[in-house]
Amino acid sequence: MGMELSKFLKSPEYDIKITTYRDIFQIGALEQNRFGEEYRKLSAAVMMSKEDMRKMGFKQGDRVKLTSDCGSIVVELRETRRDEPGGVAFMVNSPWSNSLVSDETGGKGIPEFKNITARISLTKDDVTPLESLIGILMR
Repeated sequence: MGMELSKFLKSPEYDIKITTYRDIFQIGALEQNRFGEEYRKLSAAVMMSKEDMRKMGFKQGDRVKLTSDCGSIVVELRETRRDEPGGVAFMVNSPWSNSLVSDETGGKGIPEFKNITARISLTKDDVTPLESLIGILMR
């Protein structure tokens, strides 16, 4: 037989709120090389408290799939420096976080970058390449 059962078991999904922010180091890396490894490392990541990671069974460096009503991406999971549990995660403003944001502005004229509702689960998939995100954003 030899079929691996774990292939068929979906990782549990958890609800999470994502807040985006600007990062001086990531902006510097963007100016140097948008397609560079440094920019990807700083941008294709989501930060969570150690406590939330423990509750969900995640660890630093895990790849996670983030899914909102607007899109789905794979990024690397990192621990926040400040430990503030409560189901809130943080992402740098980038094509990765933007792909989770709705174009709907709720009449405000500005999309909601601060309070993205998403689901998070472990994945074996590779981190979403920037090229595929830029394709989406250029539509």
